[in-house]
Amino acid sequence: MSSTPCCGGNGETLVFTCAGAAYAGQLANHAGIDLMKAGKAKLFCVAALAAELPEKLDRAGSAGKRIAIDGCDDHCCRKIMEKVGVPVDIHVAVTDLGIEKQPAEPHMLVHARRVVEEVENRLQGGASPSAGPTCCCG
Repeated sequence: MSSTPCCGGNGETLVFTCAGAAYAGQLANHAGIDLMKAGKAKLFCVAALAAELPEKLDRAGSAGKRIAIDGCDDHCCRKIMEKVGVPVDIHVAVTDLGIEKQPAEPHMLVHARRVVEEVENRLQGGASPSAGPTCCCG
């Protein structure tokens, strides 16, 4: 994998999402698709990282920013990225926004907009009280 740090990366912003069976996982994926459609990030396959595909690891490692959107506090997406050595610059968990992990789809569009707004805020340098650094360079 490339050792290029995020601040010296290729400028590409990638979003990795949970796509779990519960509502929160599906919402995380929906928000990632919305970010892609809005031109804020390119959707990238977290399963390709878990499979340790070299070309995918290189691209993810050389990205300018990497966003992980998890559905719940299991943080599977973030953990996969960390396990394969891909830094996480922005991490949002749907359940941290007060949205419950449940089997139904009560308010997908409204909740997806909320997740997208949180990511956009962090892309602009804002951070929630529980957020860590927004860039791996400090």
